[in-house]
Parts: sequence; structure tokens; C-alpha cells
Amino acid sequence: MENRAYALAAGLFTLLLGAGVAFVAMWLSGDTERRETYQLESRYPVTGLNTQAPVRYRGVEVGRVESIGFNRDNPRLIGVAVSVKSGTPITHGTYAQLGSQGVTGLAYVILDDDGSKPEPLTAAESGKTPVPVRQSFFDDLAGTGKDLVADANQVARRLNALLSEGNQAQLIRTLSGLETATHRIGALALKLDPAIRDLPALTDDARRAAARADEMLANMSKLAVELTQRADTLERVSRSAEQVGGATQSLSEAAVADTLPRVNALIEELARNSRKLDQLLGELNEQPASLVFGRPAAVPGPGEPGFNPHGGAK
Repeated sequence: MENRAYALAAGLFTLLLGAGVAFVAMWLSGDTERRETYQLESRYPVTGLNTQAPVRYRGVEVGRVESIGFNRDNPRLIGVAVSVKSGTPITHGTYAQLGSQGVTGLAYVILDDDGSKPEPLTAAESGKTPVPVRQSFFDDLAGTGKDLVADANQVARRLNALLSEGNQAQLIRTLSGLETATHRIGALALKLDPAIRDLPALTDDARRAAARADEMLANMSKLAVELTQRADTLERVSRSAEQVGGATQSLSEAAVADTLPRVNALIEELARNSRKLDQLLGELNEQPASLVFGRPAAVPGPGEPGFNPHGGAK
């Protein structure tokens, strides 16, 4: 019985000692704070990133990397689980990048926020909407380096094609042609030397000709002024003639408009009087006695007193 009691006491002491050591270790390491696990999703390699690597939010260490693995639905994606301190301002606009620690090549996770989506992101939502991992500066530099190397290789190939044997022979022929052309230009310069010497005299002649041309232009300017003045005089005379013609036309139009109606009325009146005179002369010719006794009474018509249907008056 005593051996069993000692064994039980030793076991309890061991358990309590282990719990105390674990509590002290957690207290010393600061792991007693509440943490939340977020999921990160990367399309780029995570070279140098290990579990327990630090996670920093804008330079402040807020957690550790818990696990790294491939996505089950899409093997091209790499999932990274990180545990961060509760209260870390993770939002829908938060993104992650990989940073390098000195010359060791070990990587750590950098969290940052661009402010595009300020809504808070919970740990449960990160399972469906993981935090995206963007390409790091070193990845950009490596990609740019690859592009530069490719461009340099292309330039080297073009230089090799440019400096081929055929192009070199063509370049030599071109240089030979340039040398021949240089000799010809030198000979032409020697031939032009006398003409260059006579150039000052030609320049003086050109100046005198220019002076004469200036005098001729001045005379032509004076003549143009006189022609302009005469043209103005003729224009004024023509305007006066046009004004006189306009007045004459207005007067003739007024005379026609005022006289023609009166003449037409007079002619119509004369025509009426002529017809009446013809009628009177006809009546006098038929009944001359009417000039003394007056016109005879008119024959009564039907329904009037004294009407005779057989002709004549009653």
C-alpha cells in the first residue's frame, strides 16, 4: 500500500510540475494572449517561409505561422494558416507579402492594408475569403531580372547577326566607299576654291542689284498709290452717275404712276360720252320731231293700261 501511495504522489507531483513548467513557459513567451487563426492564399512561391515564422502587421509582430500546405481544390494555390493576436485590425482590404530576414534567407509574413475595403474580416470569414498574398519585392525584382536577361540575350543575338561575316564585308565596302567619296569631296573643294575667291565680287554685284530693285519697288509703290487715287476718283464719279440715274428713274416711275391712271380715266370718260352722243344722233335721225315735241310715249306693255295684243294702242 505504501508503494502505491508513493507512486500516486510521484505521479501527481510530476503532472503538477509539468503544468507549472508549461504555464511558466507560456507566460515567459507571451503566448497567454488570445489568438485568432486566419487563412492566407498565395499564387506565388513561399520560398524560405517556415512554420513558427513571425507575422508582422505594418512592422509590429502580431503572431506566428501555424501551417503551410497546398489547397485541396486548386493545387496551384498555397494555403498558409497564421495565428495573430486578437484585436489585430484585419479587414477585407488586408493583404500579405513575404519579407526576408537579413542574409539568412528565412522569410516572414508582412500584413498590410490598402484601405480599399475597411470592413473588418473575422477569422471564420477568412476560411471562405482568405487574405491574398501579393508578389514580394524580391519576386518583382527576380521577374524583372528575368526580363532583363531575356532582353540582353535578344540584343546579343541581334548583335551577332549584325556582325556576321557578310555584314562585316558590307561594312568594309561602305567604309571604302566613304573614303573614295572623301577624296572626291577634297578634289571638288580644290576646284571650288577660285569660285570662292570670286564670291565677294559676286556679293557686291548682288547688293547693287538689290539696291536697284529697292528703287524700282519704291517707284512701283508710288505708281500704285497714284493708280489707287485715280481709281477712287473714278469710283466717286460712277457713284454720282448712279445717283443721278436713280433719281431720274424714281421721277419717271412717279410720273408714270400718277399720270397713267388719269389718262386711262379720261379715255374711258370720252368713250362713254361718244356712245351717248351716237345714241342721241340715232334717235334724232329716226324721230326728228322729238327735238320740238319731245320723245313720244312708250308703247304700253302686257298688263299696262292701253295694251293691245293685236298691235297698236287702244
